[in-house]
Amino acid sequence: MEVEIIGVATMISLVWLIAWSMAGESESERRRMASSPDSGHSFETATGDTRVRHAA
Repeated sequence: MEVEIIGVATMISLVWLIAWSMAGESESERRRMASSPDSGHSFETATGDTRVRHAA
């Protein structure tokens, strides 16, 4: 019984950690896009020397 409780708690904490990490990543991407000089442009309109990096 105790092992199952520890396992469930570990799984819940790992899922929470992944969700928290992904939320932080999208928030930093949003801040990066807002601070860029061509923030009004979409990914499809990027031309010239502007390179668009996508998250892996």
